Amino acid sequence: MRAGRIIGTSALVVALTACGTAAEAEPEWRAGDVETTAVSEAAPSPSPSPSPEPVADEQVPEEGDGAYETARGSNYVIGTGRTLITYRVEVESGVDWGDLPKVMTDDFADAIETVFEHPQSWPASAEHPVTEPEHGVHNESWRFQRVSGPQYKVRIRLASPATVDRVCRQVGLDTEGKYSCKTGNIIMINLRRWLQGSGVASVDEYPAAVINHEVGHYLGFDHQGCSGPGELAPIMMQQSIDLGGCKPNLYPFTKDGEFVSGPYLPS
Repeated sequence: MRAGRIIGTSALVVALTACGTAAEAEPEWRAGDVETTAVSEAAPSPSPSPSPEPVADEQVPEEGDGAYETARGSNYVIGTGRTLITYRVEVESGVDWGDLPKVMTDDFADAIETVFEHPQSWPASAEHPVTEPEHGVHNESWRFQRVSGPQYKVRIRLASPATVDRVCRQVGLDTEGKYSCKTGNIIMINLRRWLQGSGVASVDEYPAAVINHEVGHYLGFDHQGCSGPGELAPIMMQQSIDLGGCKPNLYPFTKDGEFVSGPYLPS
């Protein structure tokens, strides 16, 4: 979620940081599709893959060249909400990855797509339209499509800490080498937290936390506070700074489709 020491107020920043979706169609079974071979013993379920370890701070690439490689576009639209959000995915080039595997544009794009496909992420608004008058949001719902050309509504960039600091500083925000920010229709995701996670989100969880929070800013939401001890933190809360008694939360909606909200905290 947005954080960092604010020098000015013309943009929004993340400190946590940190998809209704259309469910996959069930397979259409036909005669002959079912295997008839008897199985004497059920195979054990595979063990879940372990969560990636956070990258040591000294291994995080600090700089890139300020240019970007763009992921391929897709005809795939996630969700059925009223407003189509076309987004372009970019990864900074000129980064010295050292011994770390390079984060490719397709890797970053897939991670974002996975976030949007989650049934509690922003596309869930198709089934549960959002009204938050203090944020200027009235009965809104959204669907998402990745594009690669010039016709986009928002760019989501993964960039080195130095580049994020430089871009965000131009609009008066101090991202301190680790936070992310939104400026205009550009979302700057900080590579340090992408590789390390945050205090309230593991490396696996962090993409959902930061993408949902920063996209929420693009959709018009400002920050929110904790609604009460033991309650889920709103996705628009700066969770990694202070949970305020709330429980960490990665998504805008609950499993039951309720939008997780809290007191309005204008920046």
